[in-house]
Amino acid sequence: MIRILALTGMMLAVCAVAPAQDDPGRIVVPARNSSRPRVLSVTTTNGSITVKTYAGKDVIVEQKDKDAEPGRRRRDNAPEGMHRIDVPERGVVVEEADNNITVQDRSPGGADLVVSVPVDTSLKLNSTNGSIQVNGVHGEIDAGARNGGIELLNVSGTVLADSRNGTIKVTLDHVDPAKPQAFSSVNGTIDVTLPADLKASLKMRSSRGSIYSDFDVNVTTGRASTQKNNTPDGKFRVEFDRTVLATINGGGADMTFTTVNGSILLRKKK
Repeated sequence: MIRILALTGMMLAVCAVAPAQDDPGRIVVPARNSSRPRVLSVTTTNGSITVKTYAGKDVIVEQKDKDAEPGRRRRDNAPEGMHRIDVPERGVVVEEADNNITVQDRSPGGADLVVSVPVDTSLKLNSTNGSIQVNGVHGEIDAGARNGGIELLNVSGTVLADSRNGTIKVTLDHVDPAKPQAFSSVNGTIDVTLPADLKASLKMRSSRGSIYSDFDVNVTTGRASTQKNNTPDGKFRVEFDRTVLATINGGGADMTFTTVNGSILLRKKK
């Protein structure tokens, strides 16, 4: 396993993973095996994650300090008659093994991460307090944001997107029909654009919102379910399930859309 710990103002490089010269906030992970796709995992607590594609073979990780300019610390007020002794801040840890690259942000105040990858890259992204943005990636994408939105544009393959507090916006150029897709949010709208010729079987539920689509869909909904309590008092209950089952173009790939406080929008790609 190759590992690098990037610190503010300095870096420790081991073997193939190396910081870019003259830029302490940039780490280049060379392509040691470009014959098969890479898997990139990125985790941050207080910062955003942006993944973009480019024509190169390396993976480039850039750390954008949210609180100060590169190479400068945040200013604070020292007690009267005292001065601050700087302690190296934690930064980004990057590990690479067998085409699996792991990026972890350990900056105290958080950092925004920008990662450039080859087009054929699978992603696992997680942000606690920050947004996630991806553009142009072809692969399996698993994106989770607790307090932030998710935007996946011009992607292909498989998408699992979950935002606790934020909107989800996805544009899929191509869908892998052999694997399920899922989009979920507690407080946010789900807005997904799909290929016009996609064959899909949909399961959709919005507890306090509406569902919209410009596809011609075959819908089954509003079915009553009866629940009986097997106790002597013989309780009886009828409940209408708000889950919508639908197919487009005859059905096919399994796709699930779930939100509590928000709407679901299915758009046909022009």
